[in-house]
Parts: sequence; structure tokens; C-alpha cells
Amino acid sequence: MSQQSTLRTTLIVPAAGSGTRFGAALPKQFVSLLDVPIIVRTLQVFEQTPSIDTVVIAASPDFHDHITELKQTFRLEKIAAVVEGGKERQHSILNALQTPVCAASDIVLVHDAVRPMITPAFVTRIVEAASLHGSAIPGLVPKETIKECDILPNSPDNAAVVKTHERSRLRAIQTPQGFRREILLEAYQKAHEQCFVGTDDASVVEFAGFPVVVVPGMEENIKITTPLDFRWAEWLLQVK
Repeated sequence: MSQQSTLRTTLIVPAAGSGTRFGAALPKQFVSLLDVPIIVRTLQVFEQTPSIDTVVIAASPDFHDHITELKQTFRLEKIAAVVEGGKERQHSILNALQTPVCAASDIVLVHDAVRPMITPAFVTRIVEAASLHGSAIPGLVPKETIKECDILPNSPDNAAVVKTHERSRLRAIQTPQGFRREILLEAYQKAHEQCFVGTDDASVVEFAGFPVVVVPGMEENIKITTPLDFRWAEWLLQVK
């Protein structure tokens, strides 16, 4: 039996966002994508992934009952806890890390509720890499040329190029991001104490001084943020 098979892994899904850029009446994670809520499509992948044991969702208290209904309707049996989502994403993750189910886990994954196009094999690769390296995140080499810019003081919609970066050294980072539980917990506690706000979980772990390994990402693993992303996800599901 491999070491990975003996590790207990919990998934945290921060789902407290309002999704204002999406323009829907509901937060975008609860909007139906081909008749199934986006968050359910995301969770169904983890239901099918043997390397994931339990799921903790951090959401606004206004939607806790709704999540319970979705759990029953779609038989999402791995959901072990629903906790209060914080004003900031980091508060949601820290709340989830305090649950007994996370405390009993070896590996913790964090995944955006609105990335439903992943696969069980992709998730398992992240779990295995996190087990091996302590921290592992998926990333893609950007297709476009990336330029570092400064916003023009009198023209906030425009910017001046500072530097053009070599694409081979850059990665567009995705989720799920995987960590040894003790690493993620220590990182978030340190960030909380020092009022550091990261752009993702890996940036919090980096701030705490832990190394992070990037593994190959998945091109279809889009984050549904805008109506255009939604249409793209519809098409991807229809051609699967």
C-alpha cells in the first residue's frame, strides 16, 4: 500500500463570495450550469475521487440550509461540515481549518467552488504532490506575453510597461492547491497574526516561509467568473 493511500485528505471549498462580476441574482457558485448548480458540479468530481475523504464548505450563513438541501438532493456524501465564510477568503479557510475533520487530516486541499471542469485524476495528482513536497499547486505557462506595468497617475485605465517577463518562468496558478495540514494551518495563523492578505493559499504559505512546488495545470480547469466563462464551461461540458 502506498503512503498516499494511507493519508487522510480533506477538501476545503470557500463558497462565501458574492460573485458581483457575474451579474446573477444568486452568488455564481449556486447558479445552474446545464441544470446543475456550479458548486454541485465541482463537488461531484471530488465525490468520485478516492483520494478525497471529506469536504468542508465555508459559506455565508444565509446559504447553509441551501447547501444542506443540495447535499441531500445530489447525494454529496463527503460533505462533513459547513462553516461560516468570512468577509475575506482567508477568514473562510481559517474557519474551515478549525473543524475536527480538518484537524484529523494529513493533507488539505483548497479548491474554488466555481472550477467544475477538473477530473479525479487531476485531483489525485495534487494530493500526491502535496504529500511528497508539503505544498503543491497547479499552474500553466501563460500563452500571452506578460508585461509588468505601472498605472498612469492621470489615466487609471492605462499603464506604462516596466518590464516584459520571460513566459517560461511564469505560471498562471489554478486550484485545487494542496498542503500538509500543519503547513497550511501554521501559515494561516501567521498571516492572521501579521495581517497579511494573500491572493491565494499558496501566497499565504510562501509568506510563512514554506516552499511551494508547481505541477502542470489543466487547460480546461477554468474559473467561472464572468458570463463568458459560463458559456465556455457550457460548451466544454457539452463536448466532453
